[in-house]
Amino acid sequence: MAYKLDIKDMRILNELDSNADIVINRLAKNVKVSQQVADYRMKNLMKDKVILSTLPLIDMGKLGYSLFRTHIRFKSISEEKRKKFEDHVFKNYMCFYIGAIGGKWDSYFDIFAKSPSEFQEKLSEIVSMFKEEIQEYETLTIIRIHVFNYKYLMNKYSTEIILNELGNEERIDEIDSKILLAIKTDSRTPYLRIADKVGLTRNAVKERLIKLHKRKVIVSDRLFLNPELMGKESYKLLFKLKGDEEQKKKLLDFARHNKSIIYALELMGSYQLDLEIEIENRKELQKLLIELRNKFPIIEDYEILSLFYDSGSDFYPIR
Repeated sequence: MAYKLDIKDMRILNELDSNADIVINRLAKNVKVSQQVADYRMKNLMKDKVILSTLPLIDMGKLGYSLFRTHIRFKSISEEKRKKFEDHVFKNYMCFYIGAIGGKWDSYFDIFAKSPSEFQEKLSEIVSMFKEEIQEYETLTIIRIHVFNYKYLMNKYSTEIILNELGNEERIDEIDSKILLAIKTDSRTPYLRIADKVGLTRNAVKERLIKLHKRKVIVSDRLFLNPELMGKESYKLLFKLKGDEEQKKKLLDFARHNKSIIYALELMGSYQLDLEIEIENRKELQKLLIELRNKFPIIEDYEILSLFYDSGSDFYPIR
């Protein structure tokens, strides 16, 4: 059931969508309420799980890592065994995301590795440990992640953040790594709290964070909303595409401006594109799919997956 949001709540979400790290006095000014009201309403939205988190988008690609996807189909599995599987993968590997899905596949996870061979070694360990539960699996390489703003809020414009793009590798030291670990679950963590954790002054922490942003190790800060409480259903559309790069660019541009598409992942493998959708219902999803297929003849085939729940996500899964 959708959460009842009034115009002030929507304005707060809209501002956080533009800048998840916005300071409370600036948020209040932009929304045209007092600081106390802005702080109270934002905390309520977090308490009620409308806002799931505000996270720094840390680009592991900048640190020399590639990202690999695995779709899993189980033979038959209890909830207890599924949880054991998900917990094991999330805690023991450099897992970016793991979640439960419906359709051809039952689960999928994305893990970081320095090379395809390192990924294959990790995957072999997982498959060997859960060989009694896994019926089938497939792997893909994630080439690039396009993160779009929540255009179904009050925004009439689209913004885009790109992660995992090839480029010059950045090197960070142990203190930078400690700072990233300190903020990875909350981009709004105060400088003083970070300073206490890493043994620096507040100003030293601030300077290092500014540099991490300038070097694009931290690309941006992101608001994450609860789709169910926003009155949305979550899906993935996996597409097999013909090799027309111009048409692919146009398809990505369509995704960039469509209000229901919040992520686009360019893939290498049996699928070439993954669109993550937050939409009112399956009927609207069908309309969107028909529009995509009519506009873009490069779409050869597709798969619809329902997103049931997230089991874990981590933009900096350094243990």
